Amino acid sequence: MQAQQPMYISDTNQRLLCTIASTSVFIVSTSIFFDLDGMVVATPIPWNRWGPPNTRIFDHDDERRVHVSGNRVLQTFPVDSSVDRYHMEYMLRMMDFSSLAVTNRRGLGRVVKEPSSVQCSVLGKFEVLTTTLPYVEIVRDRKFGSGQLEDIRLDRDRICVIKDGGYLERDVAGAPQPSRLEVIDI
Repeated sequence: MQAQQPMYISDTNQRLLCTIASTSVFIVSTSIFFDLDGMVVATPIPWNRWGPPNTRIFDHDDERRVHVSGNRVLQTFPVDSSVDRYHMEYMLRMMDFSSLAVTNRRGLGRVVKEPSSVQCSVLGKFEVLTTTLPYVEIVRDRKFGSGQLEDIRLDRDRICVIKDGGYLERDVAGAPQPSRLEVIDI
């Protein structure tokens, strides 16, 4: 008998909202919108009260290479940022923000609870925003060249990588190849 792999189930009470502004990606747990402790909706709640424990902010320069599905975020990151963007290699990082994943990670990835800070322009002035929403991070060790990776998607069980055949791969007659889909099981 084979042991059955536990199926990933997204926690519907802890979905994510993803907003990309300039070179920053804001990940906000939507649970904060449903747990306001009886506060009047019209009462403004200051950022320092709700923001840091319910948010993570990451630097990122390519919005096509960030994808959210349920409690998970898939993001590319450069292997070596000192290389020019035409020769850069990327790796994939999946982050699971579910409280169940943080509590029961079963040896997969690393739990990130330490604060992270990003400098952002807020209403014309620069501020350092520190965020602490915990998550489990899994980094795939496979590398993709900058000309290979066109887009990424994530669903319950798979990472879908859209690879650009374009100028790197040509057919026998020398014509560019169409984009291809590669599926990676999680």
